[in-house]
Amino acid sequence: MPNLDRQQQDLAWCLNSSPLIIYGEADFIWPSDSWFRSLSSVINTADLPTPRHPHRFRLGQHFERLLAYWLDQQKDFDLLASNLQVNTHSRTVGEFDFLITHEGITQHWEAAVKFYLVKGDPFDPYNWYGPNPADCLGSKYAHLVDHQLGLSRDPDAVRLLDEMDISVTSILCFMKGRLFYPYHHFIDNNFQYPPEVNPDHERGWWLTTNGFASTFDDLHSYALLEKTYWLAPLKQELKGESAHQMNIRLTSPEVQPASLIAVLDDSGIEVSRGFVISDRWLALIEENASQQD
Repeated sequence: MPNLDRQQQDLAWCLNSSPLIIYGEADFIWPSDSWFRSLSSVINTADLPTPRHPHRFRLGQHFERLLAYWLDQQKDFDLLASNLQVNTHSRTVGEFDFLITHEGITQHWEAAVKFYLVKGDPFDPYNWYGPNPADCLGSKYAHLVDHQLGLSRDPDAVRLLDEMDISVTSILCFMKGRLFYPYHHFIDNNFQYPPEVNPDHERGWWLTTNGFASTFDDLHSYALLEKTYWLAPLKQELKGESAHQMNIRLTSPEVQPASLIAVLDDSGIEVSRGFVISDRWLALIEENASQQD
């Protein structure tokens, strides 16, 4: 499991890395790179929340727990509530990730961390798919704008906030992650993406299993990343394996449809990272596309 140093690196990445989207729906705040870089990660790290056991680990929950811990220690951000559910008639209307007072303004922060691979027209957000191909950037963005970010305007949410004497006056999307490009586009710095995406977003590559075998050799070593290592780049936390060893892993029957790999230098420092995808992932993409037609 990741150690405390890793947790500190993850928190710094959550705060200071580039956001995925900065040109979003005008009713909401999509902070710039400079806003995120201004957030200080200097805190008491003794009690940083550690990742749950891998079998119960959820990356989005880990991201939110790190952010909640940071917010709780800030003098200029007053954390009013986190993961506040809005319920009515035995159903959940939605959930406020964070309610915060900052500089006299009460804000709703919606937090998300996402990773998407492009397959098809890169300018169409619906052609950016997650490791689980049922998830895509277009659907996530639509759900954010049409539901999650507008929760404070829902009548049931307004009643709950009134009971708590909270009046939300601005709404901010705290969205981080990476976009992954075909390997040859990544190497050529040929990056094309939807208009909502931040030009300075974090990037990676993707290859098929056969493509990985024919592209990489023992000039580097490689680490297969559990989700506990999906946030900050590696700094000598994991021992790399040879290309041959990694190819054996990637062709095993237990391999995930999309496996995240870090390429390491001789010192164990991450050079790049990317997804190696199986035929099953590609088949799921085609299946999703046919269902939408």
